[in-house]
Amino acid sequence: MDARIWVSAGGAAPWSVPLAGQRTVVGRSPDADLTLEDDAVSWNHLEIERRGEVLMATDLDSRNGTALNGEPLDRPRRLRDGDTLIVGGHRLEISGGGPVPVAATIAAGEPGVALTEEERATAAALVAPYRTEGAFAGRPATRAEIAAELHVSERTAQRRLDALAAKLEVSGGAGRDRPRQIAARVIELGLDRR
Repeated sequence: MDARIWVSAGGAAPWSVPLAGQRTVVGRSPDADLTLEDDAVSWNHLEIERRGEVLMATDLDSRNGTALNGEPLDRPRRLRDGDTLIVGGHRLEISGGGPVPVAATIAAGEPGVALTEEERATAAALVAPYRTEGAFAGRPATRAEIAAELHVSERTAQRRLDALAAKLEVSGGAGRDRPRQIAARVIELGLDRR
């Protein structure tokens, strides 16, 4: 298994690091296997461990937490090809090796879902709590927070969220978990980034 992590932050060109050893530590420490210069990243923030052909991610009790596909990484979790970890202001995408299909990673080019500027602004407002420095990445923005950020009514914010959900193929039957599912897809595809 020739697994890699594709790292992107702040609109800079993505770069990759092979997951060659049994254990890869991500953090701000110069001794980390993957050093991220970011005050929101703990000294030793995240561990990715190889167990046979399986990769496991564990947050190392970091100050600001880690998100896996938009959900808090609150226990060791198995990583799959295409999974996205948010560590501080960095997006880490797991690539399992082999040929990389077009749009499979941020390094391959534009995301597979094209958004209008209005949809991109809604997506960015929805995931803003995940991106805020010092945030634990525990929840997406509420409809009221999105409305305030975009200077629109809550009803308009809801219509925009519904349109975004339809474009991302998030079912209407998700109920109260629907905003979290939309946010997970936005982060997974990197749609809140320009």
